[in-house]
Amino acid sequence: MAQVQAISSCSSVNLLFKGSIKSSPRIQDKFWCGKKLDSLQELGVKASEFNGLAIAHSRSNSALPCANHAIQAVLTNDKETTNSTPVGEKPLRKKLNKVVLAYSGGLDTSVIVPWLRENYGCEVVCFTADVGQGIKELEGLEAKAKASGACQLVVKDLQEEFVKDFVFPCLRAGAIYERKYLLGTSMARPVIAKAMVDVAREVGADAVSHGCTGKGNDQVRFELTFFALNPELSVVAPWREWEITGREDAIEYAKKHNVPVPVTKRSIYSRDRNLWHLSHEGDILEDPANEPMKDMYMMSVDPQDAPDQPEYVNIGIISGIPVSLNGKELSPATLLSVLNEIGGRHGIG
Repeated sequence: MAQVQAISSCSSVNLLFKGSIKSSPRIQDKFWCGKKLDSLQELGVKASEFNGLAIAHSRSNSALPCANHAIQAVLTNDKETTNSTPVGEKPLRKKLNKVVLAYSGGLDTSVIVPWLRENYGCEVVCFTADVGQGIKELEGLEAKAKASGACQLVVKDLQEEFVKDFVFPCLRAGAIYERKYLLGTSMARPVIAKAMVDVAREVGADAVSHGCTGKGNDQVRFELTFFALNPELSVVAPWREWEITGREDAIEYAKKHNVPVPVTKRSIYSRDRNLWHLSHEGDILEDPANEPMKDMYMMSVDPQDAPDQPEYVNIGIISGIPVSLNGKELSPATLLSVLNEIGGRHGIG
């Protein structure tokens, strides 16, 4: 990680912070101040996490040279970097060795693979967590990941851990966001991020990456987990860095880098599914006055199509945790899966 040390003879303040450099492993720049700096607040310091030079500057409107009042910024790097970028090649934002990417196989994460290689000069290990989203979403992922440029795909079944350590504790706590959201997506993010940290250790990665947008809650859920479990890992969030602004840009980038992206009709909804829920957003649902369309029912039937006869279930609970269904002991994930089938038949959910 590059280090920048600003040394001022105008005041007794010494600054040491981390930043990244674009090319040269060692750069020296001098900045002159026209008056004495009385406090740290008078020195403006800016640095980008993944690219750009750190800039130290005075807030004064003029920059008159004065003897013995120089601020010198020295950039050093504790890792070896290339002294120059070959002609025609794009300079790296930062050199990383190996990055573990949260991978779904969709358009966004597919183009992130070559983007990471191009901008960070790294190997990319794709990671997919099975949290009960369905076998169809896992089919063909390895071939797709490698065709996009990944060196390998790691898939881990997290269903039991997800239900036991996240779903059930949330149920016991009665955790409902703003009295109506049952945290279906929120509960799955920490268990996925935790597994990514484990995979990073297993494959010797020095960074992790995700495809969350730069304006939503998911990026926070992932990154707080990363920082809590391994603060030494670098985190790359492409949506906060790249020039891609939407689906059309992503498709063009995929074509340019020969990334296989199936040409299909765009779904009008954005969906997220796991063992606990299936959520939809977008299109007509932007207006809460609209009723859901019939094709939205994927885990359950339309209540109008549910049977008229009731079905009774007996759930055994010990210390607030479901342990059996109709007298049969089941694992947490199996119990929830069976309940999904029963409830789905009756339009519950």
